[in-house]
Amino acid sequence: MKFSEFSIFLDKLDQTSKRLEMTDILSNLISELDQNEVKNGIYLSLGTLKAPFEDLKFNFADKQMVKTLAIYSDKEIDEINKMYSKEGDLGSVGFLISKEIKNPSPSLLEVYEKLEEIALIEGTGSQEKKSQKIISLLQGLDPLSIKFAIRIILGNNRLGFTELTIVDAICKFLNDKSLKSKVEDSYNRFPDIGFITEKIKELGIEGVKKIKITPGVPILPQKAQRLNTPEEIIEKMGKVWCEYKFDGTRVQLHLDKKNTKVSSDLFGEKTKFLVRTFTRNLEETTHQYPDIIEDAINQLDVESVILDGEAIGFNKETGEYLPFQETIQRKRKHNVSEMAKQIPLKYLVFDILYLNGEETINLPLIERRKLLNKIVKKGGNIEIDSHLETSDVSDVENFFNEAKHKRLEGIMVKKPDSLYEAGARAFSWIKFKRNENTNVLDTVDVVVMGYFYGKGVRSEFGIGGFLVGIYDKESNSFKSISKIGSGLTDEEWVKIKEDCDKISIPEKPKDYDVNKDMFPDVWVKPKIVVSVRADEVSISPIHTASIALRFPRLISFRDDKSPFDTTSLEEIKVIYNLKK
Repeated sequence: MKFSEFSIFLDKLDQTSKRLEMTDILSNLISELDQNEVKNGIYLSLGTLKAPFEDLKFNFADKQMVKTLAIYSDKEIDEINKMYSKEGDLGSVGFLISKEIKNPSPSLLEVYEKLEEIALIEGTGSQEKKSQKIISLLQGLDPLSIKFAIRIILGNNRLGFTELTIVDAICKFLNDKSLKSKVEDSYNRFPDIGFITEKIKELGIEGVKKIKITPGVPILPQKAQRLNTPEEIIEKMGKVWCEYKFDGTRVQLHLDKKNTKVSSDLFGEKTKFLVRTFTRNLEETTHQYPDIIEDAINQLDVESVILDGEAIGFNKETGEYLPFQETIQRKRKHNVSEMAKQIPLKYLVFDILYLNGEETINLPLIERRKLLNKIVKKGGNIEIDSHLETSDVSDVENFFNEAKHKRLEGIMVKKPDSLYEAGARAFSWIKFKRNENTNVLDTVDVVVMGYFYGKGVRSEFGIGGFLVGIYDKESNSFKSISKIGSGLTDEEWVKIKEDCDKISIPEKPKDYDVNKDMFPDVWVKPKIVVSVRADEVSISPIHTASIALRFPRLISFRDDKSPFDTTSLEEIKVIYNLKK
């Protein structure tokens, strides 16, 4: 397929916000793409070059693109900036200033290879080298192709759909909607939608059998549902395991001593094999946790393994666990070793998903725990999370009170015979963080959608409030749930304004469902997740989530969470005892 033909598909997707129409367009795209280009075509349709966990980014700023377009078009930078201010999108500017060329012929794969070359340029003078490569690329493209090539490079090619829409498109391509659970399950275990599409196009639904859990490819983590009381928990689940819930950051550890092609190079010869850590949003974080990697080498008696657990900072003097906001300081690329000394970590493992070449997620929890006990040596900072087995309401209540006494978040309650449900939010896991005898309500994770200019005292910050929402999987959209204007320190106001300005966009994204009366002054991409607490919720005719948080206060920034992993509407109703 020529890239010009591919761009017509992208343009059709850009012109609609209807999920069914998007599904039809994507299904047709899968049909039209050749077998050898379908994987890369799917990546590019999502505005990326690889699966999210491979983290190949262009790192090319808007300001640098303005200079590049000025050189490409023989125009002044000021003129490009004026057009940018008017259009609000450099892809559209590129479209307007593009030079007509005769018979543009580069294929999708040829353009993909050039884009990959640009992304891989690093080191001194990399921005200038990238700029030259971009100009060379643009000179061989038609106007519509230029528009989307620029958007892809700048990370702005969000067309309003996600990997789950592509799952629907695959089923339409196969002409069988009933296959959705099989396709989605393969994605949950191996979240590389380009690779999955390629296998299914080649082999039909039989292609999912070729998709196996693999060390180095993160598995979408299982998530918990919520219930409000121990009585509800026991009534729903019967016999349970109670585990402490730690206020750390979810870490999935991958190790494969047989894979010598991919080494971490953190400890020289000690790690001449695959060893990786990933967050719940599939982001690789290996460089952040050299101490966990070292403990894994020393403590894990395995050839290959995938573990699920929580990394949490602790005080070396007292042994007490640290709050999340201190642990998250480990999320950095520089001075990691020094920070590891200041904030040492424990890796509290609660599950095993793969062991020595075999998937373990289809074993009961009780069997998975036995495997954990066999492979984790004592004496380091990797520890197996303890648990209490019971079917007694008072035991659950007492275990929760013990957790609070230890200054932990609460408890996780699990069914001991349950399988590990990758990517699912299932009632085999229950999150219990609130004691009914107190008035302290649980926090809610929301995504920042935009901000409002400040007035009065706040005018010095340039921000006086921000709009937040939650992700709704059914409609594949973000729905507004509150406007927040309190609970922030001066430093936090400055931080959220700076973070928002880095990802501001000229108009409302297609996947934002917001009442016109609640439009913010500045829209932002759905990237910033924060935890908030409110006094109560109420039915709302203004907010599109159908409810509103009343008197919300910001509690913390959740850099470890994905915007698609916000608290669901159903969970919020449970937290606030709102009748469905």
